[in-house]
Amino acid sequence: MLPLLYAPSYMNYPQLNLQQFYMLPTTTTYALQIPKKETCDQACQFPEPCQQESQPPSNTIKFEESVHTEITILLKYLSKHISLLKDCIFDEFVQSNLTTLSSVMKDLPNMIKKRYILVNKTKEEMTKFIIRRCFLFIKSQIDYEEKEGVSAEERDRIFYNSFFSDDQKFMKSLHSESIDDMIPFRKDSKMKTMNDSYLKRLFESERFSKYYALFLNQFKEICQIENEEKIDNMTKQLIKIIMTRDYGKIKTYRRFPWKDHELIKCEERAQELYSKYQNSRIKKTKNKFLLKCDSHTSDILEKYSESQN
Repeated sequence: MLPLLYAPSYMNYPQLNLQQFYMLPTTTTYALQIPKKETCDQACQFPEPCQQESQPPSNTIKFEESVHTEITILLKYLSKHISLLKDCIFDEFVQSNLTTLSSVMKDLPNMIKKRYILVNKTKEEMTKFIIRRCFLFIKSQIDYEEKEGVSAEERDRIFYNSFFSDDQKFMKSLHSESIDDMIPFRKDSKMKTMNDSYLKRLFESERFSKYYALFLNQFKEICQIENEEKIDNMTKQLIKIIMTRDYGKIKTYRRFPWKDHELIKCEERAQELYSKYQNSRIKKTKNKFLLKCDSHTSDILEKYSESQN
């Protein structure tokens, strides 16, 4: 290439045909394959995953199903036999029924059993369970609809006022108190627990006593349905623990299903509450009646004595 200093003047002519100065060979044109141009969207697009790839492998699904089945079997077995269960008998049960669960962690069934033994229902927990389930039963019987968008405390307040206000005798017995004063577990309530005074107050209502008697007839069935739900819920929680391998959570887990002997005690407690506080209400009513009779009798005797004088 010539230096710029010696560039000829015809370089400045835009339409000059170079073939006038240089004998250029004639060239043959060829049809070249031009690749099809992709748009930006097409070039950046990820390939669609296959339907099989989006689903978990079949062996994972089978594993989870097997674990779910074995945990359910384990919890039902423990709920029935844990109070009299010997280690050797439990080991035989594990070998025969919990092969998948043992393959995850050898001591896992025993870990669940040990925690289950430590979680026991107290008398107060039984009372709370009975009364709360009774109120749920009452709401189902009177077709009561919970108000949405309010706190649990406010829902309780609305229900107590709507239910007990229909019992005129009970409302008269309150005197200067309000229904709000007898609702437990509120920040500003007098009733901090379901204690003796709270239970007495409840059974002073004839309306509540009537529904409680109906509730007792279905209590055993209600307990069984409740326990099935607890077993199902705990099974789901244990599967999450197993999948994340966070086995330490088992040592602090509390929401175990009720043991069979605890359910029997709870049924006895439910009957005991009715016998104790219903009889107390009847005695109180009789005493009031006797006091009225005595006062009426004394008035008659007093008037008779005056007439004799």
